Amino acid sequence: MDITTVDQLIREWFLSFGTTGHIFLIIVSLFAAALFAGVIGFEREYHGHAAGLRTHMLVGLGSALIMVVSIYGFDKGVFPDRDPARLAAQVVSGIGFLGAGTIIQTGTDIKGLTTATTLWIVMAVGLAAGAGQFVIAGLGTLFSLIVLISLRRLEHLAQKRAPKITLVVSSDTSILSDVHIIASRFGVNIKDIQSSMIIINANTYLRVTLNIAFASKATITAFTEELKDEIKPLELRVSSNF
Repeated sequence: MDITTVDQLIREWFLSFGTTGHIFLIIVSLFAAALFAGVIGFEREYHGHAAGLRTHMLVGLGSALIMVVSIYGFDKGVFPDRDPARLAAQVVSGIGFLGAGTIIQTGTDIKGLTTATTLWIVMAVGLAAGAGQFVIAGLGTLFSLIVLISLRRLEHLAQKRAPKITLVVSSDTSILSDVHIIASRFGVNIKDIQSSMIIINANTYLRVTLNIAFASKATITAFTEELKDEIKPLELRVSSNF
């Protein structure tokens, strides 16, 4: 039993007008790709991320353009074995290079993963719009916004409840390997480590902040006591909402 989708009805309506309708279908496909990608890009731009509105719109538009070319750019009579998915598949692999440019690693601190993912998402949205799958492209955009906006509060809540341990040690002390060994001993999952140089009484010290994933109060207490015994920091603070 064949099922007629909304996208099929839209495409058939455009194609019923012949060449003119065909041209307008391509225009609408490109416009929809830029619009949907722009919505996601605006969210990234609003929160000050590296890849913003223009970048996301161009990625979505470029992906749609490649899909349009792969579908309509090769005559079946000249290329009987043409496969539209082959050219589109190169977009999926190629977007990885662009996404990697938004990821910044400073020491053990990594930023830009979500923005790299949204570039991958708008690539998929652009391919869907370019193929005339407007409903799928719209739903993909909607669900992406739900994840980016609505779940942001849950993520912030989880971060607030996650314990954070700050140590101050001598600037010439290497503690990262010891910290990881002690953490594995107590089953503590360290999400990321941030470090900076500080000056106290004209002396230079290293301040290290450990962002810990969810752990019980007893585990964190035992972990911090072990840090005090083995590393002997000048200062150790624990901030959490247990």
